[in-house]
Amino acid sequence: MNGCHKPTTRWGTLCSTHRNRQRRHGHSNQTGVTKTELKPYIEIVRRRKARNQDSPLWTTLQTRWEQLIENARLVLKDHLNGKAMSRHLVMTSRELVNIHETVEFGDISCTALAMFILQTQHPMRFRDQNGFLHQLTRRLRGLSDVNAGTWFDHSTGKVKRVYRDLPARTSQQFGQSAIEVFALAGAVLAKKEIEEANAKQAEKLTIINAIQEMQ
Repeated sequence: MNGCHKPTTRWGTLCSTHRNRQRRHGHSNQTGVTKTELKPYIEIVRRRKARNQDSPLWTTLQTRWEQLIENARLVLKDHLNGKAMSRHLVMTSRELVNIHETVEFGDISCTALAMFILQTQHPMRFRDQNGFLHQLTRRLRGLSDVNAGTWFDHSTGKVKRVYRDLPARTSQQFGQSAIEVFALAGAVLAKKEIEEANAKQAEKLTIINAIQEMQ
């Protein structure tokens, strides 16, 4: 890889660091979107929701999400009954149901929509679509304590949380499932944010120009 001088793994073309990053984040140069980084975009969604509480958007999204969960439960039922199927589909379905049962839908929807706003406003933040899918998955799974373990750091004397990663293909499939529910709404909300920001900027320029033209 360009810029990396570490030795590659025995059977690969990447060093261990970039190989692990590709597995965890979807691309060898993709870095993780943190909770702190996403927070301003979640606040954008929450403010929009507070101003439009009666909008049918929220109930429509919840209905679409519940349909996804219903399908996931059917997959798990078929798996328990011995039906042969992809292990990644089974794991994705299990993760979806876990989040549904442990996290409020409002938090799920705000987080997912915030990711689309981040992607639209800062497209270079994600190396490719696979990188975005992995980050969408990580941020949604990060809402639930079910997906975190703990370990004791003897150097600090504190208990720390550690994120349990999914296999790369499962992360991708989970993210794609979330896209089916939230992508359209996320894209339109992101566009609306940009349009409103541009309108405010144009208004400021009008005021500035009007003042400058005064005698």
